[in-house]
Amino acid sequence: MTTQSLTTLRGHSPRVDLALAVASLKRRLAWRMHWVVGTLLGGTELLTALALWSTVLAERGSIAGYDWDAMRTYYIIGFVTAGLAFGGTEMQAQRILDGMVSIDLLKPVDYQRARAAEFIGALAANLPTLVIGVAVATVLFDPLPPVSFTAGALALLSVVLMVPLVANVIYLSLMLCFWTRRYQGVVWARQTIIAFFSGMMVPLAFMPEPLQVIAWCLPFVHFTTTPTNIYLGRVGELGALGLIAVELAWVIALWYLGRYLWGKAVKIVTIHGG
Repeated sequence: MTTQSLTTLRGHSPRVDLALAVASLKRRLAWRMHWVVGTLLGGTELLTALALWSTVLAERGSIAGYDWDAMRTYYIIGFVTAGLAFGGTEMQAQRILDGMVSIDLLKPVDYQRARAAEFIGALAANLPTLVIGVAVATVLFDPLPPVSFTAGALALLSVVLMVPLVANVIYLSLMLCFWTRRYQGVVWARQTIIAFFSGMMVPLAFMPEPLQVIAWCLPFVHFTTTPTNIYLGRVGELGALGLIAVELAWVIALWYLGRYLWGKAVKIVTIHGG
């Protein structure tokens, strides 16, 4: 049997998306100890970063326009975006590597939409980590409010758009398994690139200008730098709308790139030797 007839993208009901998301959430919560440890460690990482920068900025005053007030707010927002960027599920990678994806091809669902639903379900399991970390950091470090109501709303919109953007990036990395036959290296590379070019490690303003230019040409900058710049008022309202428009364009472009790669990848799957 060939995959020629299986390459057609199938639609499915939103109820299927919901069921897949719930199943993914339950799988993540089934690993209770892993989930509890992740929740505790996630908040600890944020507090450690804030303690470090409080010491550095106490001596320097400000770096590249970031004083302690702005920096602690930046890292609290960055903690949320990091939780979204690294909190999804990637179980489909192993199914691709061991050939079980051939079974998924026979299911009457849109493969890409199904993976997006599973990503959102797994992401929901990270909400306690984000809530606890932000709550403790807010009590201890008192982050700044947004510069305006509009800035706060646009920053929130940017974070919301980040969810499908991250889902698309992870999906594209999953597609590489069809050709690399390995996934761990892809994961490490993706996580490193995201952390560096998004500004999660340090604000992009700290980097040399050539690196900043490269970062702004990539979708990862919208994972942290875009929402924090909007929230802190480092761009005006028109600039914020422009950044969100670009972020939305990346969401659409990567979605269709995923469609294209799936169409190519599915042709190299062999089912029952045919």
